[in-house]
Amino acid sequence: MSDIFSIGLSGIRAYQQALSTVSSNISNSENPNYVRRDLRLGELGSTGAISPYYINQLNSGGVDVNGIARAADPFLEANVRLTGASLYGAETRARWMANVETTLNDSDHGVGAKLTALFAMGEELAGSPFNSILRNQFISDIDSAVTVINRTADDLATVSGQIIGAAQQEVTTLNEALDNLAETNISLRAAADGSIKQAALLDQRDTALAVISERMDVTISFADKGVANIDYDGQSMVDIGQVNSVSVAVGGDDSIGLVINGAAVTAPSRGSLAALVLSADTNIDRRTELDNLATQFAADVNGWQAAGETDGGTAGPALLDATGGAAALILLSDDPADLALALPGGPANGNITNFAALRGPAGVEQAWTNIIGAQAITTSSAQNENVAAMTQHQAARNARDNLSSVNLDREAADLLRFQEAYNASARVIQVARETMQSVLAIF
Repeated sequence: MSDIFSIGLSGIRAYQQALSTVSSNISNSENPNYVRRDLRLGELGSTGAISPYYINQLNSGGVDVNGIARAADPFLEANVRLTGASLYGAETRARWMANVETTLNDSDHGVGAKLTALFAMGEELAGSPFNSILRNQFISDIDSAVTVINRTADDLATVSGQIIGAAQQEVTTLNEALDNLAETNISLRAAADGSIKQAALLDQRDTALAVISERMDVTISFADKGVANIDYDGQSMVDIGQVNSVSVAVGGDDSIGLVINGAAVTAPSRGSLAALVLSADTNIDRRTELDNLATQFAADVNGWQAAGETDGGTAGPALLDATGGAAALILLSDDPADLALALPGGPANGNITNFAALRGPAGVEQAWTNIIGAQAITTSSAQNENVAAMTQHQAARNARDNLSSVNLDREAADLLRFQEAYNASARVIQVARETMQSVLAIF
């Protein structure tokens, strides 16, 4: 009779824990970092013998709880981390490339529009070289081109600073995740297998690994008890009782490098830090190209001036100085009298007529078009990569979530099933009690 009581009691305890597990699943159905739990139940066996001459027999002793299992597949999780790193990097790259393209500002107020207006004014001035209004406007248009080149250079420098700041913020988040993973590893070593605590710690571990992987393509190795160790480029980042933080090294040209434990490491190939390194390099390229454009613009205008003479019969003085690059490009004179519109010994508009020749295939207008075109291609490529990465990551998440996420319909069915099992176990105890009372009533 005591065996019946034990069977019923084991059922009540097991199904009570099962109901608690289902409740936990339901309450965390909207938690993206939660992995569905299952309570592992088995038969609780007991042995006994009715005689020393007979072998022991295995009898049913009720329900045994064998621990909590997480509905996780390491291969599906690894694929989600891999595609997640690609997506996060692609999103970061696309965002910054769009920022650079916007900063170049190829609009009515951008460099290209100002250069076009300048050459148009040169053609107009060629038809009326003694018109003081046109002369002043020509000087003003040169100054406007200089101003917008200065502003674009400053804006691109600002973007470089923002990219560096974003990289430092990403590294801060990465280091926090490394610290969290190290602490989780310590707790995992002490957690009992199949316990609620272990399941929660494994969720924390996977969350930290996702954050780390989204930032750089680290190497992850798993040890006993689910402990995760991290390495990158030969440097240990998380090991037993050890965390080596990552830092950002900024070059003199605003390029970005990464340092682990005092040693420079190669740039990542995936993740947000990889995207930021590439974005910084691309912006540096645009800044260099703009500096070259400013130098060419100054050389072309000054060369055109030197080929002519002013109304006073002197050689045209230099109008521009691009010694410090695009940001330092400066108009040296705003006096219309310094314009060398005539050719020596030639007509009064002989030299200004030649100004249109600066618009050739190798001119500054084409140089600006090349800058805009190169950035447009880079931005479009980054956006297309982002779309492809999003599709791949969504497919990987769907495959994982089909196994790991909480399905409320299933949980509702399990809730009813375990409630019935709990009631059945309670009924077993009740029947045992009634039977015991009936037996005792005989006496």
